[in-house]
Formats: sequence, structure tokens, C-alpha cells
Amino acid sequence: MKELPWFKFFPNQWLTGSISFQDFCLQGAFIKICCYYWSKECKVSFEQYKTILPQHYKELIEKGMVKHKRNRIAIDWLDEQLKDRKVAHKKRVDAGRKGGKQTSNKVIFTDPTHGNAEELRKILERKRNGNS
Repeated sequence: MKELPWFKFFPNQWLTGSISFQDFCLQGAFIKICCYYWSKECKVSFEQYKTILPQHYKELIEKGMVKHKRNRIAIDWLDEQLKDRKVAHKKRVDAGRKGGKQTSNKVIFTDPTHGNAEELRKILERKRNGNS
């Protein structure tokens, strides 16, 4: 999958959720790690996390906003969004392949009276021989 350009952000959830009761420094630390985490496709080691937020990493874990799992961190709401994006991406790829196969099976040609008669003959011959 290409770079993840954005994640869903709902201002109302930010303003009414538990993050709004934290001081501005911790709020800034949280959105910073969210952005970094997303840019790394939700794969950030615990060591990277500590380096990025040396003053706030413990507090975000203690408050349950970030989880420490083995040697990585997890931010559940971003993990869920990434999972949804991957499912949607796979569906689009599969649909594109399906549509592409249907298109490649069609013989498209222009009026043979305008110089395409020889090309049309070659296409039809390849089709009969099983060579697309």
C-alpha cells in the first residue's frame, strides 16, 4: 500500500474524550505520536516511542492512550483504521483485476475500412489460437 496520507480525526471525540482532560503538553505528545505511528503504518518499536516522547511516554501508557505490547506500541483506534484501509484496498485491487480481465477478453477495434483490417485479422487469429 502507498503512503498513508491521512487518518480519520473527529474533533468532537477529541474535545469530549479523555484526552481533553489532559494538559496541553500531553495532548500535543499524543497527537505527535499518533502522526508518527500512522506514518510508519502502525509499526513503531517501544524504543522509537521513548525516543520521540522522552518526557511523556510513561504517562500516555499509564492513562491507556498508548499500549505497550512486547517491543512495540499500539494505538487501538489507529490500528482499527489501518485494518479497515487494508480491507478496502484489497477489495479495490480485486475489483480492478476482475474489471481488467473482463476488458482484456473483449476485442476492441475500429472500422476495418480505415486500415485496420490486417490488425483485426491478427487479433482474431491470436484469439482462435489461444494467445491473447
